[in-house]
Amino acid sequence: MTECYPFLTKKTGNSIVANLESSDLYPSYYHLFKANGYEGNGYCWEGHVIQILEKLDPELHKQIEFDSETERFYCTCDSSEIQERFIKTLAPIFSEMDKLQSWISIADRSRIDD
Repeated sequence: MTECYPFLTKKTGNSIVANLESSDLYPSYYHLFKANGYEGNGYCWEGHVIQILEKLDPELHKQIEFDSETERFYCTCDSSEIQERFIKTLAPIFSEMDKLQSWISIADRSRIDD
C-alpha cells in the first residue's frame, strides 16, 4: 500500500481507502465534521468527495466506483492513472483541515448521505 494522507492506496485493484475509525484519523476528522453538523462517516466522506470531484475534475468522477461503509471511505478506480489523479486532487484538500473546511462549508447538504 502507498500512503497519501489521509488515504491509503492499494495497487491491486486500484483501490483507495480511509479508515475513519483509526486512531490517526478519528479525532481530527470527527471533530471537524461534527462541528459542521455531519457524522463524518464513510458515506459522508463519499458525498463530499463526489461534490469536490464534480467541481474540480468531472471526468475523474465518472471513472471511480464508490463502496463506502460507516467506518471507512472506499473506492476503486479504473486504472492506476485514475487512482493517482484522485490522490493528487483530493489528498491536498483532505490533508489540510482549513482547505477541507472550505469545501465542507459550500457542500450541498442534501447530497450527503450521513
